[in-house]
Amino acid sequence: MSNEIEIHAIRSRPRFKVRAEMTAEEFSQKLNIHLKNRFKVLGGYCNEEVGTIYVLKNRDEYWAPQLQLRMEIEPETSGNLTIRGVFGPRSSVWTLFAFSYGLGAAVLLTTGLYGWIELALGIGEFWVWTNLIGLLLIIGPYVSAQIGQRIAKNHMEILRSFIERVLLEEKIISV
Repeated sequence: MSNEIEIHAIRSRPRFKVRAEMTAEEFSQKLNIHLKNRFKVLGGYCNEEVGTIYVLKNRDEYWAPQLQLRMEIEPETSGNLTIRGVFGPRSSVWTLFAFSYGLGAAVLLTTGLYGWIELALGIGEFWVWTNLIGLLLIIGPYVSAQIGQRIAKNHMEILRSFIERVLLEEKIISV
């Protein structure tokens, strides 16, 4: 298994996993030093268990992604550190989309059942057409998420190049 970061474009929340032969405390100290060196562009924090790296607010947009890191000591690999990273939106954005999808599904299910029952009984077809509201509540956030991913592409590249540079300079991964 190589220690290269592979990010697949199809995934909505790209992730990576690398192993390091250092302690979580050493890694968090080194990452915080790198963050201080990039204080004009990136912000964040890192302790011995978790870390978050984000683009600073003056350069931030609504769609700006952040990198969430989790450090774990694996006893089966003789105490080596496993670093897991997930690129994704802030939790408020993620919650908004999850709520929109859930609401759309509930509206679609409710109006769909009611509408098709009325249609089958020959009462009318008004409620069948209200299914469009549920579809819009599902398709709208999906389309806006795709647009947001394109808008946030530059920020994603900034975060990706930063973490790759840190991992290369600390000799956690190799070219």
